[in-house]
Amino acid sequence: MGVAKANFFPVISLTALLGGVSPQLNQLVSSGTQWSVAGGLAGPLFTGGRLKSQYKVAFAQRDQSEIVYRQSVTLAFGEVSTALSAHLKLADALREETRSVHAYQESVHLANLRYDSGLSSYFEVLDAKLQLFPAQQQAVQYDLGRKVALVNLYKALGGGWKLGDTDWLNSTPTPNPSP
Repeated sequence: MGVAKANFFPVISLTALLGGVSPQLNQLVSSGTQWSVAGGLAGPLFTGGRLKSQYKVAFAQRDQSEIVYRQSVTLAFGEVSTALSAHLKLADALREETRSVHAYQESVHLANLRYDSGLSSYFEVLDAKLQLFPAQQQAVQYDLGRKVALVNLYKALGGGWKLGDTDWLNSTPTPNPSP
């Protein structure tokens, strides 16, 4: 906008020249050097509204840049908030599901004790295990979701990793061959 506004005003220029002259002209000037100073004044006289239009365009571009910046900031805050909220909710769900898994594991343990003691059939053990496995699977899903939400949070905060595809391949540990 400053450049567009400066175009409204006249331009003052000052030019100086100092140098040697050709051998043919050397006889006219006793010292053999020539110098001159010139000044100039140029200004917009009639531009047909071009300067005002350029100023309005610059002003509109500034407003557009401000809107894009505000949208970017709002989007960034939204991404951080969403990722943080998802991470916290999934961590709570994982904690609850872990308690449930422990309860089902205790149920399986008690069913095995009852079966070993001869107080129940093996169907009770199988039933307890059938209830345990979906709870374990759900706990794994919550843990995966929590970790993905954490990665999304890091990404929303600006990343912090600069690994390319080859770096990821090189960073994976290779299994040691057994002797």
